[in-house]
Amino acid sequence: MLGEVTDIGSSPFRQYLARRLLGRREECVMMLFFTAQGLFIAEEFQIGTRQSSCELPLRRTVRRAFDLDARRLVLAHNHPSGDPTPSVDDIQSTRTFRQVMAALEFSLDDHFVVARGGIFSMSDNGLI
Repeated sequence: MLGEVTDIGSSPFRQYLARRLLGRREECVMMLFFTAQGLFIAEEFQIGTRQSSCELPLRRTVRRAFDLDARRLVLAHNHPSGDPTPSVDDIQSTRTFRQVMAALEFSLDDHFVVARGGIFSMSDNGLI
C-alpha cells in the first residue's frame, strides 16, 4: 500500500464523496470547484465505460474553472474494483494536471480515490 487509506466515515466531505461515487460500475471522475476562500461553487462528472478507466478531463476542467471564476479544485474518482490505492497512471496524470492548473493560477487541493476499501487522499500521502 502506498500510504494511508482513510475510513469512509471519517469526515462529512469524504462521506459526501462516498455517496456520490460508491456503487458505480464504471469509473467516474468528479471535479469540485471552489472559490479562493474554499466556498463550494459546483461539481461536474466525467464518466468512463465499464471496460476502460476515465481520463482526467483537463481541457474541460480548465474551461469550466474559468467560466465559474473558481480558484481551487478537488478531484475524486472511484475504483469499482474496491481497492482505493491509486495506480501509477493516477498519480502521474494528477501531477501533470496539478502543474497545468498551477500555471493557470488554480490550486488543486487534493485528488481522492474512493472505493469500498476506503478513501485515499493523494495530498495527505504526499503524492501531489
